[in-house]
Amino acid sequence: MRSYVRILYRRILCEGSAFFDDRTRTFIFNRTRKTFREYKDCTDEARIKKKLREARKFLHRIERANQGQTKSCLKLLQAAYGQRGKTRHRLLEPYTILPADYEHPKPLIPHIPRTAPPPRLCGPLNRLIVSVLHKKVDPMLPSPEYKPLHPTRKANLLWRWRTNLLDRILLPLPFEIVCELERRAGASESHPRYAGNLRIGGPLWNDLYSGQEAHPDLMHLCPSATLIPKTKVTRTHQALPTSSCAAEPSPYSTLSMIQLVNPNFKPMEEVKEGREKKLREARRLYRRILDKVPLLSPLPTASNMWDPKVTFKNSISCWVPGSIVRVQGDKKEEKGDVS
Repeated sequence: MRSYVRILYRRILCEGSAFFDDRTRTFIFNRTRKTFREYKDCTDEARIKKKLREARKFLHRIERANQGQTKSCLKLLQAAYGQRGKTRHRLLEPYTILPADYEHPKPLIPHIPRTAPPPRLCGPLNRLIVSVLHKKVDPMLPSPEYKPLHPTRKANLLWRWRTNLLDRILLPLPFEIVCELERRAGASESHPRYAGNLRIGGPLWNDLYSGQEAHPDLMHLCPSATLIPKTKVTRTHQALPTSSCAAEPSPYSTLSMIQLVNPNFKPMEEVKEGREKKLREARRLYRRILDKVPLLSPLPTASNMWDPKVTFKNSISCWVPGSIVRVQGDKKEEKGDVS
């Protein structure tokens, strides 16, 4: 078992070092090291089997991405750039930290704290919920016909609505990462629609994420992080050895029937030639990532997020599919405003 875990750990790191995106490579290394260290001393057999299945699934996804499958590449990029998984939760945390002088709502039933409704959201989250999710910040509560809604039930409905909103919302990336993604998607720093010139995007790293440079779920998005270099060694795809936790092969499978007749039979390993991600294909993937990244103006900071006088506006990058139509629409709106 221990030797199999070592082989699986090394295979994930070796395959991750061949991925084309440097921040995703760093994300794969950090998450793999963190997960294997967490369960190094685990003795629960059922949990060990579950984590080994997840690790094999993760390894096969990286292998398919290195072979050029767009779906696997996109899933890895989404996990690394905070559109799913734990990185998204780490990006959300600074938006949910309440200011020191904030007055928490009182419980609907006095002296019962669990009946308190959820606190109000900051300006950027309010804007993203209304304009991106197209939802209301507060739900429409039911009105019973014969009796009023119980306060405990009301509090539960409010918290459920708030939780569903926060689970679905997509957050803006740090401003430096947005500019980097646009450059990789084909933008030039001198272009007038470049996010660095328009000053739109997410918060500056030092404004909201200072001190997160060592967190394994977020450190790969730090602008000054040391990124894992891409390996120059050509990988040969070989099948993993059989795990000691794996179930015995079914007697009805074709392979096992052949082995019953000839125990020395070994199936031929399928060798898949890995290919480099071309510049055009990588640019398309970065544009698909940018398509789901909201851009805010002005840039959110720890001080203006809770300022009711600041009105946030959201937009989307111009370097995504369909951007020509949006640019023409923006020009028409500007002409209409002038007239």
